[in-house]
Amino acid sequence: MLHQYLAIHDLVLETIDDISSSETSSSAGNSNEQTTDNHHILQLILRERKPKITAIATDVDGTLLSSGQELHPSTRDAIVKAIDQCYSSNGSEEGGKIKHFFPATGKSRQGAIGSLGDDVGPLLHKCPGVYIQGLYCVDREGNVVFEKKLSPTVVKEAEQLVADCNISICGYDGDDLYTTEQTDVVVSLSEFYGEPTVQLVLGKDGSSTIKLSEHENGLHKLLIMDEDTEMLNKVVRPKLEDLAQIHGVTVTQHYQQCLNFFLVDVRKHMLCEALSIDPKSELLALGDAENDAEMLELASIGVAVGNACPRARSAADFIMTERNNEGGAGLAMELFGLNGEDSFIERT
Repeated sequence: MLHQYLAIHDLVLETIDDISSSETSSSAGNSNEQTTDNHHILQLILRERKPKITAIATDVDGTLLSSGQELHPSTRDAIVKAIDQCYSSNGSEEGGKIKHFFPATGKSRQGAIGSLGDDVGPLLHKCPGVYIQGLYCVDREGNVVFEKKLSPTVVKEAEQLVADCNISICGYDGDDLYTTEQTDVVVSLSEFYGEPTVQLVLGKDGSSTIKLSEHENGLHKLLIMDEDTEMLNKVVRPKLEDLAQIHGVTVTQHYQQCLNFFLVDVRKHMLCEALSIDPKSELLALGDAENDAEMLELASIGVAVGNACPRARSAADFIMTERNNEGGAGLAMELFGLNGEDSFIERT
């Protein structure tokens, strides 16, 4: 372990003090009141909510993984510890015992496994998981417990928008990713973000490229992509959101050069239902992006890492000072999910 219990707790208290001072710098009196309030909130979380936590759900890119797509040592250790607790043969039923650890990510299952490296990634094979924005959920044995796909009509209209804007598109069908053109930004999904190799979508003859809307097996979600992030957000996103509103689809962003396009009536807590987890009392959730916000709001303890976007930060119960590059997710798991609460409460 890189940090002892009290060391982690001191880091959390520094976070509270930083937040308090920045938000209430207008007067020392207000700052002191805010600091006291935030200390009370931390006490409440550790005393009232943490002992009931039995499951940890976490985003992958931007949360577990650093900006360089690597695991910080403290995050790696926390993942291994959480999964070990899930499969511990001598664990008791006492409060706080972690029974489920699972990724809740926009990535494919193989993409998440591959991204976490040779030592940690394979451990996910024995974990349940929420993949592709909750549109593809599996149990511990890898059985699909829930999935939902876009209609061909919606995909066709999105493809037309992509063609009109001369940008790239990628479709997810479980662990198979498809595109109509392997542009640099599409290739980066595999080469940098660790997703499976994106294939050209081919017709029955196995040689001619067809449209994504003609893919017979259907698609869970689309990524609308371009290197020009300003154009993507100011020109493409408004048009895509108009289309989404018509068809009951939503648009979110994680990678700067990608817009997610997927069904809105699917929630990341579908797996919780399958595993008999009450997310409002038993779930610790970690995230950084706008597509994590719903999960953070739903969880008993929602934690945003220090690099989180404004939407995720506003949805979280607690915001770590430490960013993903600094092991913020690992420290959060240790503080709110894995270690005994007594050592922390003595100092609050």
